[in-house]
Amino acid sequence: MITRADFDFHTNDGTDRTWTETIGGVFSVPEAGILANVYVLARPNLGVVTSCVNVHQGLCTTPYEIDFHDPQVHLPCPSSFSSFTLDSGMGVEVDSSGGYRMTYRSADGNCSFDLDYSPIMAPWDMHDPATNPLLPADGLKDADTGLGAGWAHGHFDLINEITGTLRLRGREYEVRCTEGMDHSWGPRPETGGQDVAVTWLHVTFGRRFGMHLAAALEIEDGEVRYGPVRFGYVVEDGEVTGIESAEIIGETDHLIPVRNHITARDARGREWEFGGASVGGAPWYSWNPFTCSFSSLMRYESGTGEVGHSMMTDVYGLEFLADRMSRHGISRRTAHPGGTR
Repeated sequence: MITRADFDFHTNDGTDRTWTETIGGVFSVPEAGILANVYVLARPNLGVVTSCVNVHQGLCTTPYEIDFHDPQVHLPCPSSFSSFTLDSGMGVEVDSSGGYRMTYRSADGNCSFDLDYSPIMAPWDMHDPATNPLLPADGLKDADTGLGAGWAHGHFDLINEITGTLRLRGREYEVRCTEGMDHSWGPRPETGGQDVAVTWLHVTFGRRFGMHLAAALEIEDGEVRYGPVRFGYVVEDGEVTGIESAEIIGETDHLIPVRNHITARDARGREWEFGGASVGGAPWYSWNPFTCSFSSLMRYESGTGEVGHSMMTDVYGLEFLADRMSRHGISRRTAHPGGTR
């Protein structure tokens, strides 16, 4: 069960230099095709933190098309993970109910935002068997998550209604969207990229409804395949139910998701079906040095005609990609079918 204390740093013995705590925030301006990722990765035992802001409009298949990018590493780590301001210009405050306020102003003045994240649900604990029907009986291992150690020790997911303003290269936008975010904690070495391949997505329709899914990825002959599902949940009018099965079929452009079809069944036996189409996406290489997140803002329409927008991102270890898509990786797979080593 997640409590307010889990929004802050977690107690550890201080000796593991890989101990990591993260905040992954997302927001969008759907009518403008703008998607933004806000990421904080702290290593409190090393005394350092990474701050990254990434904003793009429309489809950007190459990093140089991204509208704004500010990754800063080795900043001084704050003493609190629920109330801090970083030298990068990013500020985070968490209120007593778990609502975030995120602010940012770049040093060059090209990007700033002031955002309130209002939860539509209680945080969902992927390690709680009472809320996660797909949790293995013997507990979660690194290999079960698709993100290696990243989610294997402590992780919650949360959907928020987000309001505020974004200023991007001289233009101001009103932000009003519903998006997912998460917080992870535990040992997280920057190795094992050959085993990292997972999609992380939400489907949202305002405060009324949200769905979260994480599913494994594979690339076969250059084509992305989704599944099996790792975990997920549905929230409807504030009530959260775990996902017990799901299937994702998708299309990509330069590994960026551009279309999907989702079917899911929750622990109450309810079935859900959605189709999404991208209104903008980009590769995000700088959030973590050994991975890339191919992110896309997807447009969904419900059976009753509601329209919602939310992010789908396919996360790969760079070594996973090299093994399947580099010249040497393809050559070895061709020479040794069924094995990569």
